[in-house]
Amino acid sequence: MIDNELKDKLAKIGYTILWLDYGVLTIEYLNEQEKVFENSNDQNTEHYRYSTFRQYLSSKSNLSDTEFDNYLRLTLADIDILMASSAAVDLFNMKDLTEQQFQKLCNSIGHFGKWTEKVVTRQTLLRQLRTNKLTDDIFKKCIEKGDSVIHEYIIDIANINQLEELIIKGKNKKIRNIASEKLKRLTKQKNSI
Repeated sequence: MIDNELKDKLAKIGYTILWLDYGVLTIEYLNEQEKVFENSNDQNTEHYRYSTFRQYLSSKSNLSDTEFDNYLRLTLADIDILMASSAAVDLFNMKDLTEQQFQKLCNSIGHFGKWTEKVVTRQTLLRQLRTNKLTDDIFKKCIEKGDSVIHEYIIDIANINQLEELIIKGKNKKIRNIASEKLKRLTKQKNSI
């Protein structure tokens, strides 16, 4: 049973008791935020909740399945879709997401809108690139489905043939120019051997 004072503090910033139950929010942090909120021009409660999400993630190197599920549940239940979607996408920055957590996140964030499809595609390709060699198959997927972030990422690991393709099919002029410069350097190094 929670007392009325605690209920009021939680409600003031848009929290539910689940934030405390799940350990994402502590009473100490709630008290700090309430003091700041009371004395601040920033009355946007979603800023305080997002700060709590970020602080929680920064305190963890990985999340147990229960912690992951609880965090995701809080994002999906929040009334501020924009803030909550940012907090959910922040989960992709956790280096040690298990494959099951990664898939659950990919399947869940569609709740926030169609724009998340691009995020899922990018994160799926990045995950493949971080755990596998840049094979011709993965490179082809990156060219076809990847955005400029993916194209820029693969420049550093691309071979000469892949760089030649990036010069032509890179998502933007910057990527095509960087690929061209790298190809020139590699060709020069190869010829000087």
